[in-house]
Amino acid sequence: MKVSGKILLLPFILAATFAYAQTLPHFQHIIIIVQENRTPDNLFGSNPSRGGCSVEFPFEPGVDIEDGGMGYGQVNKICSTPRHLQDSLGLGHGHGDWINQCDQDPNTHLCKMDKVCWNGAQINTDCYAYVYKTDVQPYFDIATNYGFANYMFQTNEGPSFEAHQFLFTGTSAGVAPTDQYSLDFVAENADSTDSGCSEGQISLPKWVDPRGAPDITDPRLTKAQCYPHDSLVTCGTGTNCDKGVSWAYYSPTAESIWTAPAAIPEVCYGENDLNPLGHACGDISINGGTEWNNHVFLETTNNGAHNGAPIFDALDDVTNCNLPQITWVIPDKLWSDHSTETGPYGPSYVGDIVDAVGEGILGSQCNPYTPGGGRFWKQEPTAIFILWDDWGGWFDHVPPPAVYTGTNNPPTCPAPAPNGWGCGYVYGFRVPLLVVSPYTGTPTQNGYTGYVSGACGASPLPPCPNKVFPFVHDFGSILRFTELNFGMPNIDQSGKNGYADRNAPDNIPPNVPLSDFFGLSNQRDFIHIQTVKDYKYFQGYSQYDPNWVPTGPDDDSEVD
Repeated sequence: MKVSGKILLLPFILAATFAYAQTLPHFQHIIIIVQENRTPDNLFGSNPSRGGCSVEFPFEPGVDIEDGGMGYGQVNKICSTPRHLQDSLGLGHGHGDWINQCDQDPNTHLCKMDKVCWNGAQINTDCYAYVYKTDVQPYFDIATNYGFANYMFQTNEGPSFEAHQFLFTGTSAGVAPTDQYSLDFVAENADSTDSGCSEGQISLPKWVDPRGAPDITDPRLTKAQCYPHDSLVTCGTGTNCDKGVSWAYYSPTAESIWTAPAAIPEVCYGENDLNPLGHACGDISINGGTEWNNHVFLETTNNGAHNGAPIFDALDDVTNCNLPQITWVIPDKLWSDHSTETGPYGPSYVGDIVDAVGEGILGSQCNPYTPGGGRFWKQEPTAIFILWDDWGGWFDHVPPPAVYTGTNNPPTCPAPAPNGWGCGYVYGFRVPLLVVSPYTGTPTQNGYTGYVSGACGASPLPPCPNKVFPFVHDFGSILRFTELNFGMPNIDQSGKNGYADRNAPDNIPPNVPLSDFFGLSNQRDFIHIQTVKDYKYFQGYSQYDPNWVPTGPDDDSEVD
């Protein structure tokens, strides 16, 4: 039902007494770009009008960014220092590092945020850093022209594997929410870059029991990281079960902690059980391998699972107008934003995708270059969510929402943790979120400026932090917005509230999560994002480096 160029969302019932009814634009495509390991203070902290330690210094009005803060045992606050995007620091950001950095107050359950880089003896001030603006100018341009989230929190308290699972499946628990072990979250990465169903039983994952103690008595929790539960786009009934939407997942390699579908047997094998564990994802002897082979695309020139097809890249689908309804994009390490990797080209990679979607591609027959808005901007409106999978060990001054811990005897999770879900493992620290769409921005006399979700600062804005509903978001916010946009059901239909889509902090009816980013009633013109590297550089990278080997966003899964 369209209303003034928008669509009235009247999708599935969230609970027996709630239904959504909110006028929002309908997007024909949603793209989720997942970059690596940053906080807002780190990535966007380079405002030249710096005013001293722990002082607000927004790069545009309303942004909640501060310069450093208090370190554990410090008399004076620690100011942030400049770093290049590619500087190799290798900061710890596993679950144990999260617990250490959080330094939770046992009474309030709030993080003190004062043990950044704490090694048990002293503070390493490298963690108090901001990136040179010249290194990440495309990100600033996206933020100041489109949308910036002040209060986007990673759902999990830890590294990349779990973050990517939350962004694809809505959980890092090893079993479905109907099972008694559904609160046992995977908390750390695998012990190698080999991960997922095809690896069989390689090592025990590291679990967090929200009730206070590890519990791996269920044999399914002793396998490699391969979990028989649903995802945003697949369901557990039958074989090769999709939810009626077209989708694609782009990742450098098949067996890595960033390739979330590899850990879901429904995608890996086309059946939601562990019987084929150890077989390669997409093995055509198992249900034809159709889920994996039709939806997961890798950066390789000779990928057996894709019959030796040439390099797959999200830019190809934009160029050739094969863009599915839902797309995940995971970068190669050479253009990820991970601090231990080479090449400062992550911002160009993201900016080039935004430009290709917004204004088309030179030479494309179906999506030609069109200043002001091409096919996927005007005719087939597209929303792009750009986020970073975890905090990477960097300092950030905004503590996450309260973290609730339970007790093992008796095994309980106390209120107000919602439905007991996530108790002991939700939420993580802030990560950046940028939103791009034809309906995102703030009108001015001269065009548009960026929109800030949870804007705060000097009067007349509310004081910082403005961490109130509906301006607090997490990974589940993206999942639920996507479901509502395409009329999809919740990931879990059992009513157990076991996934992030139901439990997103801004998912309280009638509010649609992230809806504040789409406040324009009419489409605006696209604004070009200037980049250092052209999209062709990424689309055919093997031509520039014949020795290039596709690699996940980091080559060290232990700290990723």
